[in-house]
Amino acid sequence: MMRTPTSPPTNRRLLLAALLLAVAALLSAPARLSSAQSASPVLISEAGSTRAVALESVTRLREPFAPTSPLPFGTDARTRVMLFAMNLHLAAGEDASAVTADAVDAAGRTYPLAVEHVGPVPGQEWMSSVVVRLNDDLGDVGDVLVRISYRGAASNRVRVGVGHVGGGPPDDIGAIPTPATAAAAPTPNTNPVTAGNLNVADVQTVIAQAVSAAAVLNRAVTVAVTDREGNVLGVFQMTGAPATTHITGGGRAGQGLEGLDVPASLAAISKAGTASVFSTEGNAFTTRTASFIIQEHFPPGVSFQPGGPLFGVQFSQLPCSDIKRPALPLGLSADAGSAPLYKNGVAVGGVGIEGDGLYTLDKDPTDFDKPFEELIAVAAQRGFQPPDLIRGDNIIAGGVRLAYLNVTDADAPRPSTIPFPSLTGSLTSPVLAAQPSEFVAATVGSVSGAVDTRFFPFTGSSSASSNTLTAADVQRIISQAAQQADITRAAIRQPLGSATRVSITVVDVDGNVLGIFRMTDAPVFGFDVSAQKARTAAFYSNRNAATLLRGAGLGGYVDRAAADGLKLDGSVAFSDRAGGFLSRPFYPDGLNPNPAGPFSREITEWSVFNDGLQLDLIKTNLLAALGGADVRCTTIPNIPNGIQIFPGSVPLYKNGELVGGVGVSGDGVDQDDIIAAAGSNGYEAPAAIRSDQIIVRGTRLPFVKFPRSPNL
Repeated sequence: MMRTPTSPPTNRRLLLAALLLAVAALLSAPARLSSAQSASPVLISEAGSTRAVALESVTRLREPFAPTSPLPFGTDARTRVMLFAMNLHLAAGEDASAVTADAVDAAGRTYPLAVEHVGPVPGQEWMSSVVVRLNDDLGDVGDVLVRISYRGAASNRVRVGVGHVGGGPPDDIGAIPTPATAAAAPTPNTNPVTAGNLNVADVQTVIAQAVSAAAVLNRAVTVAVTDREGNVLGVFQMTGAPATTHITGGGRAGQGLEGLDVPASLAAISKAGTASVFSTEGNAFTTRTASFIIQEHFPPGVSFQPGGPLFGVQFSQLPCSDIKRPALPLGLSADAGSAPLYKNGVAVGGVGIEGDGLYTLDKDPTDFDKPFEELIAVAAQRGFQPPDLIRGDNIIAGGVRLAYLNVTDADAPRPSTIPFPSLTGSLTSPVLAAQPSEFVAATVGSVSGAVDTRFFPFTGSSSASSNTLTAADVQRIISQAAQQADITRAAIRQPLGSATRVSITVVDVDGNVLGIFRMTDAPVFGFDVSAQKARTAAFYSNRNAATLLRGAGLGGYVDRAAADGLKLDGSVAFSDRAGGFLSRPFYPDGLNPNPAGPFSREITEWSVFNDGLQLDLIKTNLLAALGGADVRCTTIPNIPNGIQIFPGSVPLYKNGELVGGVGVSGDGVDQDDIIAAAGSNGYEAPAAIRSDQIIVRGTRLPFVKFPRSPNL
């Protein structure tokens, strides 16, 4: 029989909801609340007890916390626990070492707890997360009382179960619950528009169909369902399903992310979310589609062909991004075993299946393999299929038919569906209906679309330079780009003759977002990617790029670029097409067996999980984010959500001076280029310093490339 979840879902909105269970209770007891608030840090508890609101930092599971973790993201296997605190704000220059923590068991023994991370919860700066490592001597002791101290001021003590819940020392005299304060509570997302229209019954049906098919195949799997924007609507783990999955893209274990073991639930969520954020009313894509378009050759396995059109997109939508909300825990996935969900021809979500223990991609699409994860995904999708016309295998890109699914409806099992309450296994994330959308309707340049109010109204740069982008500049750039997009023939949408639908981002010279606009029905993934692209163009064109890379410990890439005559000192205006060209495992792109570009790994080491500078910029902080830390993807402030290495951006200039970048994502890369170029009209890079004036190893770098007969 099914067990109900004891842990909150992975996405941050639901995590925050769990933290704020007792706001109503606080409103009814203001006098007691005031006594709990002071200059000392306050650890957040549940509403009716002193039990901590705490999560295992990797799996996000609630207590009891095993002393050791089967998923060692740190340097050892000891469990890391994430606590939440109010009145805790580190001063400039301070790090986690400024905070100490300890735990006391029933026998009165005190255990120091190493504090490994302290930082504000993104978007909720009133609250900090504190990640502590359980002491080596702390075993299955039951409840302990935990406190933290900062600058000599100790917090209240909260109850945490280690090994099991119960027992432990009595509460401190006068101890009271300390849930999040009403004043500090974040404003909930009350947008009446939801991210698709999946309801609870729909989600239960998809999960039940998946589990029923898996049972017939004698497979135990984890099933995840997400809404249109990637919010987790339910995760179900069948009894006996593997707890982890192994990342392998054909590269060397131990290099990049190769060989890393991650929770199977995170893989299932990323697979479902990829199908969700990739799909629109004009195209239905899967993780198999993603695999087909991100490899070193397109089509995969065909030598002397350029890299995939979305080469590098796997490192977007990351949990360390400051743009995409909610994020996908492992970024965009290329591991077959997902399907988009539609209702009445409208994209509403995705389903992801993980169960074979491998998180990988399809290196040989010619073998038409039919993995059981994909068989189960197709069974789960029944009743929620997209129109046949818009399936990925009915879309041609560069003369090549894209992949969609190797499994047909006839291939997939069709058992009687087990009633949802009778499923064998447990929900590790509760079933929900589609969540409120992060987007609100807006019109820019007479083009309909939507905005995220974090980045709207559009603003000007706060840079001290006399040449900066004003709010009027940003409005003009985004309007010009949107108007071009509205008349540009789409490359990956059906029916033929449709206009492109994209997201457009403008950033200043330091990578600060000044505005983002998402056209109606633009794929959600482009929201994060357009910002990555804009930042990448501005960063590579910045006079401080080399210095910033060296400061991040990545000077080797600067040296390799210098050996090719590229100084990264602002003397060249780089587009994302140019930066991507230098990031391929063959240079020029696709011409094996040539050596790699200066920003790539050599092909003997390269894989989609170890691709060079793009991953090396984010690897440390990505793993920290997976371990529970609230960090941005890179230590370079200009590119907080990482870089992107496929086309669709140009740098912006005023009076010959770099002032920012514009990035576009959501359709074919040539379409993205022409739209970005249109946006830059009046802010173009000086012709003499454009990247297409530079020769590297006898080959001219590109700048932009436009489609033939682009306009409708």
